Amino acid sequence: MTYNMDRLHLLAALAYAILGIGLGIYMAASHDHGLAVAHAHLLLVGFLLSFLYAVVARLWLQKASRLQQGIQFIVHHLGVVGLVAGLLLLYGGGLGHHVLEPLLASSSILVLISLVLMSVMVVQGGPNTGVERDSGLALD
Repeated sequence: MTYNMDRLHLLAALAYAILGIGLGIYMAASHDHGLAVAHAHLLLVGFLLSFLYAVVARLWLQKASRLQQGIQFIVHHLGVVGLVAGLLLLYGGGLGHHVLEPLLASSSILVLISLVLMSVMVVQGGPNTGVERDSGLALD
């Protein structure tokens, strides 16, 4: 089974949303909001940015190569997972900032690189007007 990059970004976004909302419910139930920074990054960088990438890929990246899109996907999600894991360890009391700084810094840079890659693909590709979609309806 093959997936389009828009669908992969959407599935990842939904997984991040489930995890982020689950973490929020856990914090509310425990009355411990010490992981709020990790929760916010999970929902904003994980869910929201991934969802935005799904929309952008669907509307503007049909002309971009699968390799370009695949690299952008991998770089983004490696960055998100590293960033959120690092923040969970930092704010959950597992490890100190001095230990986690390389992970947090490199993960943040990966997220930035993925944004630059997406921007380049959008600029190179332009919109997909008049392209038929899965629904069979032409967009004009």
